[in-house]
Amino acid sequence: MYIKSMLTCKPLGRTAIIRQLAGRIVRMSQQKFASNVVKKCLSFGAAEERQLLVNEMLGYTKENEPL
Repeated sequence: MYIKSMLTCKPLGRTAIIRQLAGRIVRMSQQKFASNVVKKCLSFGAAEERQLLVNEMLGYTKENEPL
């Protein structure tokens, strides 16, 4: 099964994928095909998953401090 279809169909698979991508979102969003996966994560992720990704893109750590 393709990653993009797992992101749209299977919540548990989506959560696992997003957790694996955490820490690499900025780098992946700059790559041609990986950016599609990042977009799907932002479109179909749960609210807390989307917030995790957005915080990473904005440069915030868990403590909500700029990197």
